[in-house]
Amino acid sequence: MSRRIDKPDTPADIELRECLSAAERRSFIMVAGAGSGKTTSLIKALSAIIDLHGEELKRRRQRVACITYTEIAAEEIWTDVGNNPIVHVSTIHSFMWMLVRPFQSDVRKWVAARIQEKIGELEEKIATYGPRVQQRTKDKDQRDLARYQQSLERIDLVKSFTYGTGSDYPKGILGHDDVLRCATQFLDQRPLFRSLLAQQFPFVFVDESQDTTEGVVTALKEVAAQSQGKFCLGFFGDPMQRIYMTGAGPIGAEDGWATITKEENFRCPTTVLAVANAIRRDDDKLEQTRGRTIKTPDGEEIPVAGTARMFILPADERRDQYIAKVRAWVADQNCDETWRDGFIKLLVIVHRMAARRLGFDDLYVAMNSKAPSSFKDGFLDATAWPLRAFMSLALPLASATNEGREFDAMSLLRMFSPKLSKENTPKIGIPTLLADLRHAAAKLAEMMQPGSKATIRDVLEHMRDTGLIALDPRVLSYLEGGVPPPPQQDDNQAAQEDDEDAPLEMSAMDSFLACKASEFWGYKEYVEELSPFSTQQGIKGAEFDRVLVIADDGESSHFQFSYDKYFGIKELSDNDKKNLDEGKETQVERTRRLFYVCCTRAMDDLVVVLFADDVGAAEQAVRAKNLFPADQIFTEAALG
Repeated sequence: MSRRIDKPDTPADIELRECLSAAERRSFIMVAGAGSGKTTSLIKALSAIIDLHGEELKRRRQRVACITYTEIAAEEIWTDVGNNPIVHVSTIHSFMWMLVRPFQSDVRKWVAARIQEKIGELEEKIATYGPRVQQRTKDKDQRDLARYQQSLERIDLVKSFTYGTGSDYPKGILGHDDVLRCATQFLDQRPLFRSLLAQQFPFVFVDESQDTTEGVVTALKEVAAQSQGKFCLGFFGDPMQRIYMTGAGPIGAEDGWATITKEENFRCPTTVLAVANAIRRDDDKLEQTRGRTIKTPDGEEIPVAGTARMFILPADERRDQYIAKVRAWVADQNCDETWRDGFIKLLVIVHRMAARRLGFDDLYVAMNSKAPSSFKDGFLDATAWPLRAFMSLALPLASATNEGREFDAMSLLRMFSPKLSKENTPKIGIPTLLADLRHAAAKLAEMMQPGSKATIRDVLEHMRDTGLIALDPRVLSYLEGGVPPPPQQDDNQAAQEDDEDAPLEMSAMDSFLACKASEFWGYKEYVEELSPFSTQQGIKGAEFDRVLVIADDGESSHFQFSYDKYFGIKELSDNDKKNLDEGKETQVERTRRLFYVCCTRAMDDLVVVLFADDVGAAEQAVRAKNLFPADQIFTEAALG
């Protein structure tokens, strides 16, 4: 176990241990605010299970499952528990695939039904075309329909199904979405399947539960209901830190469950904690306590005050200059030169500022301007399906090839190349096949070089033609359609009138395929936190000494968030008001959660810069919201 286990127990940790030590296993929900040590509580819970039930679990050949939202989180927890064989740690997708993988016959039937469902949806769409549907949409739908019909005919030829990034049914590959859909359907409809899960894993913990889909939450709750007293289901999360639209958010406790609230905040100084509590005041009203402390030489713990300031500045072409002035001003005020020219964390919503500076501006525009919401959302964390082939293979393979890491390059090829799958590997001619793949990898690395004129289309076609990767069928549908004509001016209008995303998707894919493939290097640096910039959606769990949050609706095309509406600068739209009346969330709720996540990253100093068209009106609205102390809200006049 890691040093987390040595940290003092909080009241929440003690309450949780009581749940785990009860004669009858009791499910629970732990709500833990930012900086509360949620992961520490999770590690302590795993340690408690090992201490209390380890021998019994070994004897019965059972384990405790800890499922997370990302691979990074899974690796962190796995390291913390010391690779104990009683504990199984994985992402939710990997866990669900592990459950269904042995049932290949059932998976085959499910895939066939899923393809038939997709065929039915397309046939219904084609039969109900409106007068404004473009010919490009019709052509694409016909190609997709033909592909699904061919896939259905070939399903019986698939020897076995595996789990990959994107579904390719004829090759026996199920992507992320299909794995979750398949597993939750099995859990929902089959009591025996639920029993098998409970028998194999009598304890199941879900980390970052607010980001887990409602389908997964419901399915796991059904397992708990069926196996009461013999199965413990635990959700660890914070609804206030739900950023992704697919997340379940607040999870309701069932009868007999324990609801455990962890109120401490060990990360933020008192000034920042006051801001965090003020933000949360308008949501679930959880008030966090304590704040970060430091020990004096004589062992006394004293609170860290830190700083929390907000600047409201003009939204004009001088944004970069304003940021530099703010940093210099804070450096002088805090007597801290790091603020002037050292490393601070800048949090932005896929900001054009970051895209321009890191060299992926065209890629940003393609995935955000006149693009469907799924592209915009998936661009924030590199999960959008057009990006996957580059993030999973093209970039790491090009790096490994350029750096002479032959073993890493071959490992990637074995993982992704359909030519090296068990079903396709020839019995003879292996040396020639490997030589061809090495040559293809070298060509890929050349095409991906900074300064190369190769487009994303060029690279995708190269990977397809050489068999480096099995591309997502949705990507193939655009490559096989030939070079599409320029996007028409009325794409966005048509999408609104047809109430469909097809024209938006086509417009975005036209632009995406025309981008230089080398732009992915700057994008990779951005999403992997290798630059001073970070997406505001991508920093949950992270912490930094100095944080600068840039709130700027003017440079963001992400319609799901609006700082102007959150601060009360701009009035709610008619659609917002309608959503409020219907009990649905608006941009205000989403932005509040995002702002809370951003501000609670700071361990010493927090600065928020709000760029506004009307600084006077914005200042009045911000002061009325009462999030920052009145004397810590500044305008351009303070900068001199």
